[in-house]
Amino acid sequence: MNITLEPLTEDLIREADGLFLGLLRNALVGVYIIQDELFRYVNPRFAEMFGYSQADICGHIGPRALIAEEDVPKVLNAIANRINGITDTAHYTFQGRHRNGELIELEVFGNRTQFEGRPAIIGMLVDITARGAAERTATEQLSFIGQLIEAIPSPLFFKDEQARYLGCNKAFETFNGRARSELIGRSVFDIAPPDLAARYHEADQTLFDHPGVQTYEASVESADGVRRDVIFNKATYFKADGRLGGLVGVITDITERKQTEALIWMQANYDPLTGLPNRRLLNDRLAELMKKATRNHDCVAVLFIDLDRFKEVNDTLGHEAGDHLLVEAARRVVGCVRGSDTVARQGGDEFTVLLPGLSERAPIERIAEDILQALHQPFHLGADIAYVSASIGITLFPKDAETPADILKNADQAMYHAKDEGRSRFCYFSPSMQENALQRLQLGKDLRSALGEGQLSLHYQPILDLASGRIYKAEALLRWMHPERGPIPPAEFIPVAEELGLIDAIGTWVFQEATAAALRWRERTPDTQNQPGPIQIAVNASPRQFVKGRSLESLLDNLDSLGLPGSCIALEITEGLLLDEHPGVTAQLSRLSAAGIQISIDDFGTGYSAMAYLKRMDIDNLKIDRSFIRDLTTDPSDLAITEAIIAMAHKLDLQVVAEGVETEAQRERLTAAGCDFAQGYLFSPALPEAAFFDFIARWHA
Repeated sequence: MNITLEPLTEDLIREADGLFLGLLRNALVGVYIIQDELFRYVNPRFAEMFGYSQADICGHIGPRALIAEEDVPKVLNAIANRINGITDTAHYTFQGRHRNGELIELEVFGNRTQFEGRPAIIGMLVDITARGAAERTATEQLSFIGQLIEAIPSPLFFKDEQARYLGCNKAFETFNGRARSELIGRSVFDIAPPDLAARYHEADQTLFDHPGVQTYEASVESADGVRRDVIFNKATYFKADGRLGGLVGVITDITERKQTEALIWMQANYDPLTGLPNRRLLNDRLAELMKKATRNHDCVAVLFIDLDRFKEVNDTLGHEAGDHLLVEAARRVVGCVRGSDTVARQGGDEFTVLLPGLSERAPIERIAEDILQALHQPFHLGADIAYVSASIGITLFPKDAETPADILKNADQAMYHAKDEGRSRFCYFSPSMQENALQRLQLGKDLRSALGEGQLSLHYQPILDLASGRIYKAEALLRWMHPERGPIPPAEFIPVAEELGLIDAIGTWVFQEATAAALRWRERTPDTQNQPGPIQIAVNASPRQFVKGRSLESLLDNLDSLGLPGSCIALEITEGLLLDEHPGVTAQLSRLSAAGIQISIDDFGTGYSAMAYLKRMDIDNLKIDRSFIRDLTTDPSDLAITEAIIAMAHKLDLQVVAEGVETEAQRERLTAAGCDFAQGYLFSPALPEAAFFDFIARWHA
């Protein structure tokens, strides 16, 4: 469609002039005309900007009067260039001066023109003071934010809505190993391994689909290939029109924290010496295996392993050697089980094995036998070689118990039963063991009060001098009369006393009673010239009394305070105490011997019988065990062994005591073999002190 424009009429021109006049009277833009270095015309808004009226400015004031001093050259030069035709237009900002002296920021748009036939400038002026202040504030804020971002020690980055990097801080450059110029405009697929990039991209898209905040842990890889554990904290941001702008993210490096947590977890759950699971982790694994077995109607076998004679190795060769032995023992046990099994160190020399899925005895026993055989092999500990064995208790879930605590307790009881049966073997748990354990526990409780309540006493069994037929020796035997159970044999309560640490206190009391009895015996027998030797009471001493405690010290104190010679007391010890050659034991024996106290080896011939210690130690007497005496007259082997012991002892200048003599024939054989002393029911059972003294008086009468 064609539109023909008609020439403007005078009416249209007048209407247009009216519109332009309205423009000149606007309240926003100042309009001016400059000619001959004066403002020939300014509109009301222009005058208002500077605090003048139109009349004040038009034809009276030039540009210089309205310009801040520092901007005068710039503005006048721009005006001159247009007046002189060098340039036709100009657009710049400058600082103007208000009539009251305040500075205002102005933006000018000017064109060269003709006014009354001569060069002039017409232009518009906009007050941008508020806008300039806002821009400066925004610039300052942006600068502050930029500095703040750079100062943040954590890596920080920006991405657009396409998940492309827009920027980052210095920490991100350092962490990532790339300059920000390498990152801007690129995505994670350009800088990360494919597996990690796919995860990052998926996380970004999830955040874009559901704008807000996102936090997750991840692994990142820097340019040098080092992977770190981090936490991503990301949030979306929006543009001015409300559209999604992208995201900003902060990375927290938790690599060291993870390593520390892993170390703490290891320390809390694994034994630092052997590297095996400790008691805590064992309980957790046992509980999980029991739950799984219940769901699957399956079984779990539990083996409790205790090393026999480890304490002797530890005390003799030192803790470092003991640690080496434990490490090697752990390695051997692990080598005997399946990869799915658990081997844990309970503590000390105790280990536990969890065997899931086993209920038949054959595979369980095969593993137990392998462990026993592995631990029976010699341990090479530097320049030393040590030998230990193991006692193993076996229990089954759910057959024997329903809780982890009960399962472990049952395995422990079965292990102690294996020790009682002779060690280096395994035993299965049975309900009777639980009953025995409860009885043992109650026995321990009762034993703690037995000493204070006067339930313990000493009986004395005479020891006959076979050559003279006289009695000047006796063995003190400990007796316990329980108020409810009656007499309890020493073989039952002495191990409990040793286990509970009561043996030293009981030993101190025994030494006190025995030395007092020896003094009373001497007082009842003033004429000692007819005695073939000094009056002497033999007392049994536990190995634990030699390693720790003060009972032996109290013995020496008692002898000294009573004015008794050491020879009136003999200590009966076992061969096992001497075989360990503990420095403390050797020192104690030497000290006792120096005080005149004789040392007797009890139950000789039933232990290891490593005769070499008889030369090295201060030993005075050997006691032949009753097992050889019982069949002395009917078994030629027992007679030969007895005669050999007597002959060997005499060659070493030792005296021999035969115990368990019950027949006259046994006495005759012992006398013929040259045995020095004998004790047994043939002469008298063990008697209370008063009855013992009466027996001695009648015997000698």
